[in-house]
Amino acid sequence: MTESQGPARSPVYEFDYIADPALIVDCHARYWELKDTAPPVFWTSAHGGHWVCNTGAAVQHVVRHPDIFSSRYLSIPPNPDQPRMIPEMLDPPEHRPYRQMLRPFFESKAIEPLEPRVSAWTDQLLDDVIGKGECDFVEAIGSRLPVAVFMELFGFPMEKFEEFRRLVTGFFHSQASNENRNNLAQAIVGHLAELIQQRMAEPRDDMISRIVVSEVDGRRVTFEELMSIGFLMFLAGLDTVTNAMSFGMRHLAHDTALRQRAIDDPTVIPDMVEELLRRYAFVATPRYVTQDTELAGAQLHAGDCILAPLPLVGWDEGLTEDPKTVSVERQFYRHAAFGSGIHTCLGLHLARMELIVFYRAWFSRVGHFRQVTKGDETCRGGSVMALEHLHLAWDA
Repeated sequence: MTESQGPARSPVYEFDYIADPALIVDCHARYWELKDTAPPVFWTSAHGGHWVCNTGAAVQHVVRHPDIFSSRYLSIPPNPDQPRMIPEMLDPPEHRPYRQMLRPFFESKAIEPLEPRVSAWTDQLLDDVIGKGECDFVEAIGSRLPVAVFMELFGFPMEKFEEFRRLVTGFFHSQASNENRNNLAQAIVGHLAELIQQRMAEPRDDMISRIVVSEVDGRRVTFEELMSIGFLMFLAGLDTVTNAMSFGMRHLAHDTALRQRAIDDPTVIPDMVEELLRRYAFVATPRYVTQDTELAGAQLHAGDCILAPLPLVGWDEGLTEDPKTVSVERQFYRHAAFGSGIHTCLGLHLARMELIVFYRAWFSRVGHFRQVTKGDETCRGGSVMALEHLHLAWDA
């Protein structure tokens, strides 16, 4: 909805969540600047016009009230041609049975047996770069480890590794047009269809084979539903950990004391992972307003879209003292890096494991490192923020 299609929206504060120049330089610095300077909830004319939450409280309210703030569209402006992703694009009560069906596959006890394979993939990727003394971290490790782990878990053939990585990178590219993104989505869907049909005919010991025989509300999951679930897991599994790892490594490249702490005492690494997720969460989730409502003094109307940047929850001074500082001495690490409410990320246990295993291996085998040129990394804006490059170096 644009301003010309209904009542005037206020307060207005112009911000482009995809292409704002300061966002491309440093997305977290730009959102922090907004937090300090813009209203708690504001309207921007970018992308057809939409609202932006600008406090942790507003974000929490939006993501915890799916009856008012729907997930039926996960883009701004809404893209009605985007393939449906179950359960992420479903609202209650339709959402619940799918979530219940999928939850056991991602519980910690189901994920724990994967740790040796995560370690093996991590060591293999480190073997390829350690002797060189430098790498583009996003290219060499950050974009590869999560892809390898997910493909093996889900049952995709590993010979398609490079092709899958290119598809995901293109799909999430901030400047991709809807047409290009839809074409990439169709290519992803083609791979999924092939895999699902193979497992329906000949099940194997992998996640997709087990999902194929699962039930929702007392019936087997349909092929169309399997495709929808697979599309969500494909994208979520191949991008989230990459971004968490890349933003974390960028911080660590400039935090000598925390690097030394991780080297000297690896038991601190799980807390370090949580703190880096709190400080550098990277999802700004779109929601669709289903009814007129008020939020932080702003009047929202049915049909509006609203952006809920999840980093703001971790930056809320009411939840975290001195939230700008990264500290592993906190009693609690309150954040929404994995979402909040009914759409909290199903894969959070796997993501945490990958991050912990990676940092343990890195600090054991590499130790200290540095960013070659600060500021050359280039951020990607949009609903899932990322680093496009991160050139790191160390003493080989």
